[in-house]
Amino acid sequence: MYAFSDEGPRSREEARAQAVATQAHAVYGLPELHRDEIASARLVANPGCYATSVILALKPLVAAGLLDLDHGIVADSKSGVSGAGKFPTPTTHFMYAADNLSAYSVFAHRHTGEMLEQSASIKNQIVFTPHLLPIPRGILSTIYVHFREPQTHAAIARIYHGFFDQSPLVRIYDKTLPQIQYSVRTNYADIGFQIAPTAIAPSSSVVLITS
Repeated sequence: MYAFSDEGPRSREEARAQAVATQAHAVYGLPELHRDEIASARLVANPGCYATSVILALKPLVAAGLLDLDHGIVADSKSGVSGAGKFPTPTTHFMYAADNLSAYSVFAHRHTGEMLEQSASIKNQIVFTPHLLPIPRGILSTIYVHFREPQTHAAIARIYHGFFDQSPLVRIYDKTLPQIQYSVRTNYADIGFQIAPTAIAPSSSVVLITS
């Protein structure tokens, strides 16, 4: 929870205690990860847009124990103007956003906590930088990770397909990388990946892209 107010406790300490107690009953509302818990939950926490794009790409590999988290994860994400909300601001004004690309909330974006929690990472293991694209809507996250051991393309494809087998709104791209235009104005989340050649990255890095 980011914040809330009601007619309850007035002191900061009481409000914090109430928030912690309430949050203990909340379920993170990403059905691809928590569909069973969501079905019976009294309080569902709405996932952030950036967080969804990063978590869906990372979770299958984290769950399989393949990632070397000590090497860190870099999430380079780009969003259309609608990601900033429906109210106009100076940075979403046409004269600012058009023909431009800008980073914002570097090291301080509120979705970072969700990424850490849901990917079972700790602080400093994920570096997340959001950018504003001069397009109406859509998100493209490019995520760089390291494997514990060398992996094949076929093995990673099996992990993704197996993890999202019961998730009809997640599409896995085995041969190509997804683009924003493939999923914009739909409910789909598209995930593609590419393993770096050994000559380029002998430590077995991989780039994951999800939009």
